[in-house]
Amino acid sequence: MAATSPDEHARRAGQVRVAVDTGGTFTDVAVRRPDGSVEVWKVSSSPQAPDDAVVRGVEEALERGGADFGSVERFVHGTTVATNTLLTRTGARVGLVTTAGFADMLHIGHQSRSALYDLSVRRPAPLVPHELTWEVTERVASDGAVLVAPVAAELDGLAERIRAAAPEVVVVSLLNAYVDPAHEQRVVEHLRRAGAAPSVLAATSVTPEMREYERTSTAVISGYVQPAIADYLERLETRLAERAMPTRVWVMQSNGGLLGAGSAREHSVRTVLSGLVGGVVGAARWASQLGLPQVVSFDIGGTSTDIALIRDGVPGEMTSGELEGYPLRMPAVDVHTIGAGGGSIAWRDAGGSLRVGPQSAGARPGPVCYGRGGEQITVTDAHALLGRLGSSLLGGRLALDLDGARDRLAAFADELGLDEDEAAAGVLRVITATMARGVRKVSIERGIDPRDCVLMAFGGAGPLHATDLIRELGMKGAVVPPHPGIASAVGMLDAPVRHDFAAAAAATSAAELDTVARALEELTADAIRFLERRERVDPALVTVDRLVDARYLGQSHDLTVPWQADFAALRKAFDNAHLERYGFDDPDAVLEIVAVRASAVVEAPGAADLPRTSAEGAPPEPVETRSVRFGAHRHACPVYRRDDLPAGVELPGPLVLEQLDSTVVVAPGQVCHHDTFGFLHIHEERP
Repeated sequence: MAATSPDEHARRAGQVRVAVDTGGTFTDVAVRRPDGSVEVWKVSSSPQAPDDAVVRGVEEALERGGADFGSVERFVHGTTVATNTLLTRTGARVGLVTTAGFADMLHIGHQSRSALYDLSVRRPAPLVPHELTWEVTERVASDGAVLVAPVAAELDGLAERIRAAAPEVVVVSLLNAYVDPAHEQRVVEHLRRAGAAPSVLAATSVTPEMREYERTSTAVISGYVQPAIADYLERLETRLAERAMPTRVWVMQSNGGLLGAGSAREHSVRTVLSGLVGGVVGAARWASQLGLPQVVSFDIGGTSTDIALIRDGVPGEMTSGELEGYPLRMPAVDVHTIGAGGGSIAWRDAGGSLRVGPQSAGARPGPVCYGRGGEQITVTDAHALLGRLGSSLLGGRLALDLDGARDRLAAFADELGLDEDEAAAGVLRVITATMARGVRKVSIERGIDPRDCVLMAFGGAGPLHATDLIRELGMKGAVVPPHPGIASAVGMLDAPVRHDFAAAAAATSAAELDTVARALEELTADAIRFLERRERVDPALVTVDRLVDARYLGQSHDLTVPWQADFAALRKAFDNAHLERYGFDDPDAVLEIVAVRASAVVEAPGAADLPRTSAEGAPPEPVETRSVRFGAHRHACPVYRRDDLPAGVELPGPLVLEQLDSTVVVAPGQVCHHDTFGFLHIHEERP
């Protein structure tokens, strides 16, 4: 039977696409109708059973859009289950089998320190304790030569010890298995046959790359979150099937692509950044369609801000990183997260200075103005008391307790020796400086001047801060999507299916490049077969990007560059990448290729162009005039409904635009206008 493209059956049966992004406070739903228009909806999240909010939110959104589950042609989900499992340390009981002499690998780690001169810094405790770590007598050399082979009798005894300890998941990570995984696979198969644990996985099946500590850490994290992800996705799929949804569930993964729910259960670590990247994927597509060459994606939620650099419609990527102090070795969108959001708490340090964050009021109790018992002034309270927010949010569903917030601000301002307006304005200046540092991290440190970039601001609080940030950094301007508070869900609607594959390789000269080329051919074939068999994709629809990891001989770390069969061209590409990333290159150094990569992608069928949503017309009338402070002064500021703003009409600041999922602020000396796609553009007034 021939393979079909993703969701082909559903396209014949259905009409709408659905994307769901689960957050700590809200679950966001986007539904695209056949005409390209989008229905958005928010419901409160249900952290103890996230699928409750997902199903409820989709039901309500479909009903509002005049559709039902049977009309869904594509279902995409961004989930925080894996992330929250790791953050709350509620994952599986994981055991580790490693080469004799390396039982302390996760405890020793490496010499990198988050704060070099802070003697009190401590790494997080390994997810595998000493008592769940076992050694096996075997050894493979770095060139793949077998020095000591595992013995069946020893593996029998190992299986008995593991059964007695009763771990839920066992990870087998053996030294140099990335060169030759045969020993790892043999141990895994033996333990599975012996019933040593409910789940046994090889580290090379998670990430077949060099660096033992990072590879082992990544595999352990995958095992740690696997039961939670598997249980959650199984419940969700069952509930959606009960409602006769004809399409499969696609899950957003850390690399910005989708994988099927079955693959997500098996490769759970790939979903640990699922909740962060949906907005970046959308921002990259919108930047390309709007013709913006350099964009900083800027997503502000209640607790944190996620920032990413997008060049020519492509977000930056990384092959290694950290989450909560645990190394991860896998391709992922390069998102820089800082502890600054709408719920960030303002406080006075020992020297009497005003500080903001990283502590957050969270969803409960939240900001004081939410009236849920919050007692500490937050960034949201500062916006509300400076007039940037009205008396309610979410279209009137959340009334704000401005009097309670004002009383608490008065006490806090007295501690600082400031008046109330000065204190609230100070909170915004401090958080703006923090956010500006985050933008510089992804721009200046990547060789990009932020003054050449446009800020794409979204998330519930992004449009509130865009006007201050573009002025602070001298950026070209800001762009706010039509549904900023639900941008992550909207951004996932047309995400591609993607799987990444890697293998060890070695070359230091043009004469050795043929071996690299053969390794890439094999990897490409493996990638296409995987998508055909596991994701039921037509091989003709697959495109494969081929890349190599390289470094100057003697370096510890590498850079990923596109594959080129000409060694001189490959060398030039690497030198340019090194110059951009580190500020220098070394033409005299020997170039060493250490790994090959294949990224297999299937674009979403019938991915939509931006629909023209904003009609032309006369400037709208404000719904009210409100006193709003900008800088050192208050202004009589008109407040508009964003839906009333037609295309092409330019409005001068100061002004406020309100909508269901966010509030946009435009400062004095700035102007804004809608384009014909419904995107709001903000920039400084031109002389």
